[in-house]
Order: sequence, then structure tokens, then C-alpha cells
Amino acid sequence: MGNPGGDPVTLEMLRAQRGRLADRIRAPWWYLTGVAVMYALVFAFPFASRFLGASIWLTLAAALVVAIPLQWGWTRATGIKVGFRNLSYPGPGRLARYAVVGVSLGAITAEHFLIEHDLTSVAIVAAVLAVAAEVALQEGLLRGIRQELRGGGGAA
Repeated sequence: MGNPGGDPVTLEMLRAQRGRLADRIRAPWWYLTGVAVMYALVFAFPFASRFLGASIWLTLAAALVVAIPLQWGWTRATGIKVGFRNLSYPGPGRLARYAVVGVSLGAITAEHFLIEHDLTSVAIVAAVLAVAAEVALQEGLLRGIRQELRGGGGAA
């Protein structure tokens, strides 16, 4: 098997295949809805902890009940398995991965603080805004993966 790097036809075919693969990485409506539900469950923890005495394990289990079938459905619908990339993985989506962690930690901390100071309605607004931010960041992560594929980066 020769070096395909010198064959323009093979390189063009590879570029076209990567472009088609990148085009398939579009989030269906149900995926973004599922992401919103999953993060709503995560951001419900401070409320459940304070008002229901629920443990963090119950909240995490509920989020996993949504996350696992969501990931399975994504893989079935697109034919592409996009796993979690750690924060050190280089690429266009790296900033979005940091933002996901920052928004999550910031929202849960802010909610806890607001609930402790009897500002429950403000905590609800913070949770809703955090869910919206996480859905937008998920779109950013997928956009980063598309850019990486079109640019010849690592496999998704």
C-alpha cells in the first residue's frame, strides 16, 4: 500500500468523506431537549438537597438515566459515537469544554448561595439560565468537532 499523501484524488476523496461525516454531526431537536433535561436535573440538586433532603447520588442517578439513553440515541441517529474528551484534549472545542465545567460549578454554587439567602426565585432564574448556557455550549462542542473534522484533525 503506497503513500496516499501524494495522490490528489485520494486526498480529495478523504476530504469529501470527512466533510460528509462532519455534516452528520448536527444535533436533532430531541438531543438538545435531552441535554436540557439532563442539566435541569443536575441544576435541581441544590433545590432537592435543601427542600427534599435528597442526596447528590439521587440527582446524579437521575441525570445518568437521561444521559445514557441520550448518548445511545445520538450514536444510533448519527452513526457517530462522540465520547467525552478530557479538558486537555486540543482542538476547537477545548474552550467550550472548560466553559461547560465552569458554568456547571458556577451555577450550582450560585444556586446554593441564593437558596441559603432565601432568594429561591433568583436561584430558579440562575438554574434556567445555566441550562440554556449548557445547551448552547453543547452546540459549540459539536461545532468544534465539525471544524476539527473538516480541518483534517483527529477522528470524532
